[in-house]
Amino acid sequence: MNSTSPRRAAVAIGSALTVTALAVMLGGCSSTNSSGTASTASSADIAVGSVGTMDQFADIADICPEEGEITVGVVDGFGTNSWSKTVLAEIEAEAANCPAITGVEFAAGRGDLQTTTAAITSMAAKGTDIVLVIPDAGPGEAHLSALRSAVQSGSTVVAFASDPEGQAGSDFLDYTDWSPQFSGKTWGQWVVDQLGDEGGNVVFLGGPAGSAVSSQELEGVKEVFADNPQITLLNEEPVTTNWDPAQAQQAMSGLLSQYPEIDAVISDYGASTDGVIRAYQAAGISLPPVATTDQNSLSCGFDELKASNPSYELATVSSRTWVGRVALRKAIASLSGTSDTEPSIFELSLAEDSSGVTDGAKTPAEVCAEGAPADGSPSSLLTPEEVEKTFAN
Repeated sequence: MNSTSPRRAAVAIGSALTVTALAVMLGGCSSTNSSGTASTASSADIAVGSVGTMDQFADIADICPEEGEITVGVVDGFGTNSWSKTVLAEIEAEAANCPAITGVEFAAGRGDLQTTTAAITSMAAKGTDIVLVIPDAGPGEAHLSALRSAVQSGSTVVAFASDPEGQAGSDFLDYTDWSPQFSGKTWGQWVVDQLGDEGGNVVFLGGPAGSAVSSQELEGVKEVFADNPQITLLNEEPVTTNWDPAQAQQAMSGLLSQYPEIDAVISDYGASTDGVIRAYQAAGISLPPVATTDQNSLSCGFDELKASNPSYELATVSSRTWVGRVALRKAIASLSGTSDTEPSIFELSLAEDSSGVTDGAKTPAEVCAEGAPADGSPSSLLTPEEVEKTFAN
């Protein structure tokens, strides 16, 4: 359900602050909460900036107010691919577990910074209580003016899934995500382990040009490779794919033409990796080890590809489509004066490793969800019924 109704004056629960008072505090002062990180002056402890793992998730039932009405808006700087569709579905599913939430409105920036920032300020101006933003339509800091404006308008603003590079607790309430650098290091170390002492050449494919997520992931990759001189990174900046499989195929084809030997590929989006695979197949070159984020088609298709590509191995981390749920819970907690001390930043280990060398990781056959959409995320928290509904159209 989409809601465009004006903001209510306050959330009617216990010691909850008025939205206006919260906005003044968020815009003008911060304090230190029990985790030692910056926080708004709300009575709620939301553990701003804290780092942890997925087993520390909170339950929205412990956070949702018993009374009041809350409107929610989601602005996705990209918003047009399957990942974005799943992220929105996860937020809507989480919101459905909080009766105080009256609706979730969505706006896609389609990779255009002006469209994205206008959507942020528009949602806040019409009185949306909570505005959740993926600031990935360009460099993170380019979104800050709109985020600050939304805060000044009285919205509780949480950035997620792409670093806005501002100050949590003043420019916005909090930023929730995986640690891109940690994921980059995870991928990089797996590639080092696969290539061994002999080493080899590696390429890194990212998303849109200037994407903060891709840049930070590559920083983590470079950190690992710096300690392993047998590995040569062939591109100093992320190869642009706009997280689109067709563009990823084109980019990978160009790399295969430019470099006679590529021994491993790191691709920061599972759907883009489909394009990488097609590029290798079109070139008639055997697939090397590939590290990426999880996607059902990769897991379910691994065994067949492996049979004709003996060097092919697959390692994935969660594509963290669930991170919007965390952003929503943080915002509700702050708005209603309820503590939510789950992490803001999640360190993800490999969830899937076809080579079997990573403790706790599953094989592609174990991860594959038969009957689920090819571009679905195996680590999504959506139920099978919710997944089917999400991809029905």
